[in-house]
Amino acid sequence: MDRRLPIPLALALVVVFGYGAMVAVANWDLLARGLPPRDLFGAPLLGTLALLPPVALCAWLIRRHVRRPARILARDVRALLESRTADTEIHPPRGHALGDLPAAVQALGDGLKGSRREIRSAMATATAQINEQKSWLETILQGLAEGVVVCNRRHQILLYNPAAVSLLEAPEAVGLGRPLFDVVSRAPVLHTLERLEWRRRQADAGAEPSARFVCTNALATRVLQGRMSLILDGGGQTSAYLLTLVDISSEVDTMQQVDAVRRALTTDLRGAVGNLRAAAETLDAHPHMSQEDRRAFQQVLRSESETLSTRLEELAERFRGHALGRFPMSDLYSDDLLEGVRQRLRDDLPDVTLEMAGQPLWIQGDSLSLVRALECLLRHLVRHTGARHYGAQTLLGDRRVYLDLTWRGPAVPAAQLERWLDSECGDEMGGQTLRDVLERHGIELWSQACDDGEHALLRLPMIPPSRPQFQAEGSRLPPRPEFYDFGLMREHEGDPQRAAIPLEDLSFVVFDCEMTGLNPMGGDEIISIAGVRVVKGRVLTGETFEQLIHPGRPIPPSSIRFHGITDQQVQGQPDITQVLPRFKRFVGDAVMVAHNAAFDMKFISLKEPDCGVRFDNPVLDTLLLSVMVEDENEDHSLDALIARYGIEIEGRHTALGDAVATAHLLVRLMERLRAQGYRTFGEVMRSSSMAAQLRQRERSLALQDGRGPAVGF
Repeated sequence: MDRRLPIPLALALVVVFGYGAMVAVANWDLLARGLPPRDLFGAPLLGTLALLPPVALCAWLIRRHVRRPARILARDVRALLESRTADTEIHPPRGHALGDLPAAVQALGDGLKGSRREIRSAMATATAQINEQKSWLETILQGLAEGVVVCNRRHQILLYNPAAVSLLEAPEAVGLGRPLFDVVSRAPVLHTLERLEWRRRQADAGAEPSARFVCTNALATRVLQGRMSLILDGGGQTSAYLLTLVDISSEVDTMQQVDAVRRALTTDLRGAVGNLRAAAETLDAHPHMSQEDRRAFQQVLRSESETLSTRLEELAERFRGHALGRFPMSDLYSDDLLEGVRQRLRDDLPDVTLEMAGQPLWIQGDSLSLVRALECLLRHLVRHTGARHYGAQTLLGDRRVYLDLTWRGPAVPAAQLERWLDSECGDEMGGQTLRDVLERHGIELWSQACDDGEHALLRLPMIPPSRPQFQAEGSRLPPRPEFYDFGLMREHEGDPQRAAIPLEDLSFVVFDCEMTGLNPMGGDEIISIAGVRVVKGRVLTGETFEQLIHPGRPIPPSSIRFHGITDQQVQGQPDITQVLPRFKRFVGDAVMVAHNAAFDMKFISLKEPDCGVRFDNPVLDTLLLSVMVEDENEDHSLDALIARYGIEIEGRHTALGDAVATAHLLVRLMERLRAQGYRTFGEVMRSSSMAAQLRQRERSLALQDGRGPAVGF
């Protein structure tokens, strides 16, 4: 029975009773003699009509000062009780006739909030040490050059560090709860896990607790060397495993180059060497052969020698620098290298300047020995040329990065450079000469005059870095501070079907789109899409997706006033066919969530055939979830809900700003759903579907009555 029905029914009964009383008064003499009443519509009807205004006034006063304040009070009380992590305010209604009840309820709410604050304070104190250790863990993980990934037995990612995101080259696919095998090859990991579990079952105390393996990232662009270690629970069973990953692509390339040289020396050149030996032995064995035969054998010797010499030179050029990888080297920034040299020269050569020109570049080498070698070369140049001002410039070559030292004056003769190579680089270098350092880095010096005729340069061909020289600003990974959650280590319980998954075990991607207009069938396009992950009730603001999209059509001024995205901003941005597959990789198999989700999903679904993707993920609508936990007559627009729940928002009417705000709203609504008895995803989906039907029916009735669309739709 509708809770709103008793009061209108009581007022209706008052009117009916009044009408009966009027009939009785008007026909009292007839009724006293036991006769039926004759006057049923005259005076009784007029008297009853006179009762209607005061009855209507009573109804309006009850609704205005009793029912409506009571509904607002009940709404705030329910929100406070069901929102465990936020202290929702209770707002006493104005102009009510509830007496001291609102003040008493507010005092009760303040007492509840005070108790909650005390509990939270006690919990914060008890977990202070854990949080400090957590901070240490974050710092350690972020500082490691090796990629670190922890996965549960379902091969879902529980922990990762920024180095792992960089190594795996798939930032959209790396996230808490995401499948590991979306970013690394499956077979090596499973094989290594089986090996380690077999060792554990054998209870071999001497067995190594970890194992190495080699795999590739999902794109097969990098070869990774990994080490796996098992993580055991209190019962000694494997609950998770730890992976550390290192990029060995360059080492594999070096080994391939070594194999190529080995094959050339043992196979390719064997024929030429054999021909040379046979021709030489024949000449030696037959000293009296004819001049014609002798010239033929001499031609074989000359031809094979030239072939052998050319091939060896090709191999030397191809292999130059590859064997250097055995000495510990790292990527160095040329500016940092030259600053080290400037610091070394500042004390005893204060009038000598070294200035960097052009764009600094990355090189590879040993920083200490290169700084000492460059210092040694500059000291020789100062003594030889007398120049006090030197320039330094890095240039990209075909296979090397050229570091040029320039000065005003003539070039240095090759013989002089050769004498410099035997000088020592400093006491701390253990007697190493300039030649030792340069040969270790595969550097062959030469000096030449510059094109202007006034300057000369000394060129050092440096080893190129392992990293890309330049990286577009847009492709740099954003900081991702929230990158672990050990709570995911718990296995799903009960029915493995999605409908039976508990709400707290779900992973969500909350998304939002900005469009050129509101008519997807009329040609309006998506111009911005963004999403943020929500895992275990946490909004992971470090795991976001945001991309502007070129719509292929002008953006109307009316839309620009709403979201602020102009034609200039989308110029040069990728189109929807490039962005939507990336967004699908980011979403994975998570539950998609949006406010008024049907509107955004309509735009996306229309583009699925052109983009070659299909978003078959379950979709939740925070508008419908709000209808489930509150009265349908409330304002369920995003602005109203954000204000009601006290959610702070940055970048309203931007795709990412709205997505993050909706994500925080989702967390609050999920708390209230669990408080109201919803436990599984299937229960929420069924109820939200019924809420959608009721909402649509209410909207249809409102349109038929001429009252306009229902609020929030």
